[in-house]
This record gives sequence, structure tokens and C-alpha cells, in this order.
Amino acid sequence: MKNFKTSIAWLAMLALVFTSCSKEEAGAVSDDPETVQLTFGALLNSFNQQNRQSEVECRDGIDPAYVVLGGTTSEDAEWGSYELFEVGLKNNNGSWETTYSEDLALPAGTYYLQYFAVYDSNDQVLWVAPREGGAFADEVGDALPMEIELVAGTKPYIDVDVLCYYAREEAAYGYPFFDFDVIEVENSYCVFVNYCDDETGREYPAYFSIEVFTDAAMTDEVTLSVDTNTITMEGAWPAASVLCFALPDLGDDTYYARVTVMNHDDLDYTADATDYYDFEITQGSINALAEQVPAYHHIRLNCDEDPNGGGEDEVCDIDAACELEIDGELDAFCYFTVLEGSDDNWLRIDDAQDLEDLNLWVDFPIDGLIEVVDVSIVMDNGNLSVSLDTPFADQDRITGYAIEVRPSVEGGAMNSTCWESECANVVGEDQYGEVSESFDGFDYSYPFYIKIDAIFCSIPLEN
Repeated sequence: MKNFKTSIAWLAMLALVFTSCSKEEAGAVSDDPETVQLTFGALLNSFNQQNRQSEVECRDGIDPAYVVLGGTTSEDAEWGSYELFEVGLKNNNGSWETTYSEDLALPAGTYYLQYFAVYDSNDQVLWVAPREGGAFADEVGDALPMEIELVAGTKPYIDVDVLCYYAREEAAYGYPFFDFDVIEVENSYCVFVNYCDDETGREYPAYFSIEVFTDAAMTDEVTLSVDTNTITMEGAWPAASVLCFALPDLGDDTYYARVTVMNHDDLDYTADATDYYDFEITQGSINALAEQVPAYHHIRLNCDEDPNGGGEDEVCDIDAACELEIDGELDAFCYFTVLEGSDDNWLRIDDAQDLEDLNLWVDFPIDGLIEVVDVSIVMDNGNLSVSLDTPFADQDRITGYAIEVRPSVEGGAMNSTCWESECANVVGEDQYGEVSESFDGFDYSYPFYIKIDAIFCSIPLEN
């Protein structure tokens, strides 16, 4: 459908239309006069039509196929205490509406919509309704959970605001455990800033603005859909969001950007007009950033070269991330591992039971997936220790690894700005035993998130 073009700066309005079934829907009409049949209809509107830089298509030409939703009779229902179910969508003269579903035939009463995501026919997410507590909650008029009052004999019409799904900002939608499919939807550039304050001696996740210009003199400013990040309090921790802004395909052009750190009531630092950083953006840097992990430009302003940016006194050790680097092809009989039960090697740990029987696997060319490494994770007084062991054969060894651990924020979602990691791109040639690392930078509790990348080799090195 040609109208379905959007970006992260565009807003899709999905209307909840509560109607009776038509006579054509034989057998669909409930015998219970107190039951209300829900119908979901889709209305797509531009969030910022004046922003020419936001003319980036969100899955151009891809029609929605179904919606996955979940609701409760309690506003503060715990995540996972309710079922999610799928309802088909149909095109009704240019508007999208749900097909009849027994799951949407509900008695009159008060309900709370907790989960709402729209998918295409290839099971890829298109739009998501943000939840309260997420960085994107302020982008819509009524973030979930949404109260819905069903009155017998009425046909209420309720709008549900949804945003185009943007993979690099999964946590910003506010869901305790994001399990949406990964889809890139725009030509965008993402920035995260840490600021080191001379007075406090600490490093902070920064509140900042971005300006982009087409000329080096910075006189021809580009209008952006969003130019300031957000700060939220997650318990005692101030959390800053990554700022992503859409750009046109730059081709051979170079754009010039300036990030300026600003003061915020929830942050203890004091910034002034001199606290800014200039850099260039090209199409090549946009493409490279999309392949990077994490997929944003990390700027540390007014900080020394110490990656810990203040040591034990730091607010957030964002720069602790490390990657498993490979120079060329792996040696013969060496393989990348897969963390059992994970999504892209990320695993959410909800309780002590989730720590049992964890393993790394290798997908061997002939034998397929085989368990090769035992993973042991111990939580003790808020600290974590992680051990990797190869107990199955004397010639087995780990030649490189990267372990990243992230605490959760309020609601259980992964902290997108604070983490710890330990890595060794070359493990000692004589080390055939257990690899152990400790993580004590945060007071960890359930849930927390862990990612383990490793290289497993099945033959000893030559002397």
C-alpha cells in the first residue's frame, strides 16, 4: 500500500474499533449480549511532514499481515503473566482491520492493553506500541498499558499509537524483554555521549543535543526529526538514551555534526557552552556504524584516555565493551561458538534456575550442533563470576572469548547504557583449563543479561 511509508520519526496510529459483527460473518455473532467483539483498524499518519530529512521509508511496499497483542484486567500485571495471541489483518478499502477472532470477544468490563506489535507476512515486526518507562513513551499520546472500558451495546473507537520498529533502539520501546525480530528501517546515524565532570571527578551518561550541517562552516543546518536524547531515572541510576536521527543517502557528500552536552536535573555534572564535539558524517560512516556492535558513535567528552573514565567513582562504565576480534580466517579445527538458548548470543537470566546447565555449542560442518563448553555463572552478593570450561576432551581449548554482562532497568529491560565486559582475543597457548572472569561493577540482581562469544579449537597447538 503506497501510504505505508514511515521512519522512526513517523507515527502510525492504530485505531481500536469496537464493533458488532456484520450479518455476512455467519456464526461470528456471540449469543451473549454482554460480550463486545473487538476490531483493530489501522490509520497511518505522518508525525512530521515538514521534516524533509525524515522522508525515509519504513518497509516500503510491505503490508501488515497480523498483530500480536496481549491484555489483562489488571493495570500492573507482571510481564509474562498473560498470554500473547495473533490476530489476522485485512485491507478494508484502504484501512487495515483485524479479522474476526474469538480472542477478541470479551465480556463488558475494564481491560488493559499491555502488548501490541504489528508484523508482515514474513513474520518481521513493522510497528510497536511503546510502553510507559521506555525512552519512546513520550513520542506517543498514550503509551501502554492502555485502559480500555468495554460497555455492552456500545461501539467505542480508541486510538493506539505505534512507532516504526527500529532495531538499534529495542529497549527504548519499554518492553521488559524485547523479542522483536531485527529490522533496519532507515538510513540513520546514532550517537551516545559520556561526559566527564572536573568538579565531581565522575563520568556520566550525558544529556545532549545534535546539530547537522551540509557545509564545513556550519551555516546550512539540516532539519532533523529528533535532535535531543532523553534522560530517565532507573532506580538510583540516571539512564541516557542513544540518539538516532534519519538522514538522506549522502552519496559522495559529507555532512558536519556538532554534539553539545547540556545540563539536566537528574545529572550532577555542570556543562557549559564549550562542551561540544564536532565530527563528520559520510555515507560510508553510516554504513559502517550499522555493522558495528554497539551500532552507535560513542563520544566521551572531557574525559582522559582511561576507558573507565573515573574508575570506581564513575556513574556508568559504558566504555567497558570489548569485542572478540579475528584477524583473517580461523585456524583449521577452530570454530565460533553459540550460546545455548540465546538470541544472537544474548541470554536473559530471570532466576537461579536459568543458570543451570548452560553450554556453548559449535555447529560442526558434518555433525551439526554439539555441546563443547560448560558455562558456569555464579551470583554472590550482587557480584557475578563466569567460567568457561572444556571438559570433554584433553585437546579442546578456548583460544579467544568476549563476555559482556548488563544489568536490567526498572521493568526488567536490558540496560542500554551501562555494562561490563571482559575479553581475551588471544588466550595463552599453554592454557587448556578453565577460563574465569568476575563482574563486580554493579549490584546485579535478576533479571540480568549476558552475551558470550568464544572461539573453540579441538586440537592441541604444535610445540
